Amino acid sequence: MTDVVDTRAATGNEPTPLGPDSVAWSVFGDLTFVLGASRRLLIDVAHPVVAAGVREFSVFETDPYGRAERTLDMIMGVVYGREDSLATARRLRELHREIKGTKPDGSRWSALNPEAFHWVHASLVHGVYTQQKVLGRGWRPGEIERFYLEMRQVGRLYGVREQDMPPDWAAFTRWFEQMAATRLERSDMTDRVLAVVDSPKPPPVPVLRHGIVWNYTVRPVAGRVLALITAGLLTPELRELLGVPWNRSRRLAFDALAAVSRNTVPRLPRSLRLVPQARRAMRQARRAGSAGSRGDDSASPAGLPFEVVDVRSADGTRLHVEIHGPADAPTIVLAHGILCSLGFWRKQIERLGSEFRIVAYDQRGHGRSAVARAGRYSMDHLADDLHAVLAATVPADRTAVVAGHSLGGIAVMAWAARYPADIAARASAVALVNTTPGAILDNVRFLRGPDSLIGLRRRLAQTVVPLAGLPMPRRIPLRRKLLTQIAVGAPAAAEIGLQLDRMIGATSAGGRGGYGAMLVNLVTTIDAASVNVPALVIAGRRDRIAPPARSRLIASQLPELLDLIELDCGHCAPLEFPDAVSDALRELATRPTGTARIHPVPDEAAHRDAAAAGNHATTDEFDADREHSDRVSTPER
Repeated sequence: MTDVVDTRAATGNEPTPLGPDSVAWSVFGDLTFVLGASRRLLIDVAHPVVAAGVREFSVFETDPYGRAERTLDMIMGVVYGREDSLATARRLRELHREIKGTKPDGSRWSALNPEAFHWVHASLVHGVYTQQKVLGRGWRPGEIERFYLEMRQVGRLYGVREQDMPPDWAAFTRWFEQMAATRLERSDMTDRVLAVVDSPKPPPVPVLRHGIVWNYTVRPVAGRVLALITAGLLTPELRELLGVPWNRSRRLAFDALAAVSRNTVPRLPRSLRLVPQARRAMRQARRAGSAGSRGDDSASPAGLPFEVVDVRSADGTRLHVEIHGPADAPTIVLAHGILCSLGFWRKQIERLGSEFRIVAYDQRGHGRSAVARAGRYSMDHLADDLHAVLAATVPADRTAVVAGHSLGGIAVMAWAARYPADIAARASAVALVNTTPGAILDNVRFLRGPDSLIGLRRRLAQTVVPLAGLPMPRRIPLRRKLLTQIAVGAPAAAEIGLQLDRMIGATSAGGRGGYGAMLVNLVTTIDAASVNVPALVIAGRRDRIAPPARSRLIASQLPELLDLIELDCGHCAPLEFPDAVSDALRELATRPTGTARIHPVPDEAAHRDAAAAGNHATTDEFDADREHSDRVSTPER
C-alpha cells in the first residue's frame, strides 16, 4: 500500500523555539523524564507502524544506554536548544526519513507516516504530563494548557503537521484515549520492551558491569523498580491491552515509590535534579541575562501504513479521513454511527485493508473531526460531509462501495436524496448496516412502555436531549453495562462494550448533543428509493435500536436490492460479526456489474413494513422477526 509522508518542518510561519519562561523548560528535563522513559517507549511501539520501525532499525536491546543518550540529546536539544532548536529538529526529522520499509504483504511503512510520527510526539507529551503528575512536583493551575500549546510548537519544529495535533489539552486527551482504544496493540515489540525493562543490561560503569555484581545484586532490584514504574504509569486499559501484570501488592508498592519520588525529586539540588542538557541550557540563559522567549501560545488498522487527509465539508467543518490499502485497489468508503468514530470499523479495515482501498472518516463532532457550530448537525450536513469525503478521496473516473452503519446509514440515504446525480457516478454499490429510515423513538425496543405512551416518550426525549450536549465524564459507573444491554447482542464478547464505552467517552459534547437532537426529532421516514444502485442491507435480530423490521422497510424501498442479511447480533454487526460484514463488503466490492437483485424481500414482509412506514413497529412485528429470518440470508458467526 502507499504511505503519505510529510517532511515539511511547518506550515505558515516558522514556529518559535521555547525559552526559560516556558512551562516546558520547568518540567521537561528533570529526573522524572528518565524514570518515565520505558513507559514512553512501550507506548510508542504499541503503535504498529512505530513497532515496524523499531523492530528493524532500533538497538534498544543491544545498546539501550547509547540509544537513550542519543534520544535524550536530540529531544532535549529541540526543547532547550533555543537558537539551535530548529536545526536539531530538522536533523531529527531527517534521521527518520530513512526509517522505512516494506511489509511481507508488499505494503510500505514509514516512520514519517503522519499518524505514527505524531503518535511518537504525542506519547512524549502525554508521558511528560503523567510522570510529572505522578512522580514529580505536579501541575500548577493553568500550566497544563500552556505546556500543551508549547509542545504543539515543539511538534511543528520537527515537522508534525499542525492539523494532526488537537487544538487544546482537552481535545488532546480525548484523542489520546481514542488512539489508545482503537490503534494500539500488543505485539512482539511491546513484549520485547517489557523484557528489557524486567531484566535491564548493566550500564557502562566498570564496577556494575561485573557479572556477579550486576546479576546478583543490582539487576534484580533495578529490574523490579523499573518494571513497577513502567506499569504504574500506564492506565488500567493499557496495562490490560499490553499484558502488563498488576495486582494490589504492586499497586501499593508503586504508590509508596511514587510518594517518595514526589517528595524527593522536586527538593533535589538542580545539579542532581536536572538532566545535563536542561542544566546546561538554564546556566547559559542565566549567563546571558535574558529571560528568553516563552514561545507564542497562538496556534501556528490495523498495523498498516495509511494516509491521513483533512477534508472540508460544504460549511467549512474539518473532517478527519483515513485511507488504508493499495492506491489502485477497489475503494470502500465507511461511515460510522453516532457516539462512535472511524475506529468502529477497525476490524473491517484489518480484514480488508490489504486487498481494498479503505476510506474511513469521523463524523463531525466525533473522533478527530472538528466540532461544528450549533445548528450544523442535520440530515443535510450528514449528506454534505459524505459528499465532501467522496469528492476528496474517490477519483472522478472511479466508483466506490459506500457503507454506513446506523447514523452512517442514514448519511448514505440522505446523500443519495440530496445528491441524486452523484449516487450513480460515485457509488458502485451501497451497504446499509444496522440502520433505520427514521421514526427512531417510535421503533426502539428498549424503554418502550405501552403503545399509548409513545407520544409522551417522544416529547420527553425531545425535552431532555439538550442534556446530551453537556460535558460528560469519560468514565461513568454502569454506563458500559447499560450500553452493552442496549447496543450489543447478548452473545457478543465483553470487549465490544468496552470499546463502545471508550468511543462514547471520547465523543465531543457538541457531536453528542447535535446529532442526538437530530435523531430524536427524526419522526418521519426517509424514502430509500433514492439509493438507485445495487444495495445490501444488514440487520441484527437482537438490535434494540434499529430493529430488523426497519431494515426490511428499507429493503422494500430499494430499487436494486441485492440481499437482506439478518445476523444474530445487536446494533453493532461490524463489531459482533466482523467476518460476516467484511465478507459482505468484499463481495460488494468484487461483484460484477449488472448483477440482478439476489434476494428480494418477501412480498408479505414488504407489504407489512411499507404499511408501517412512519409508525412504530408493533409487538407482533417483533415476534415475527425470528420467523421472518428463516426467509432471508443468515450467515453464521
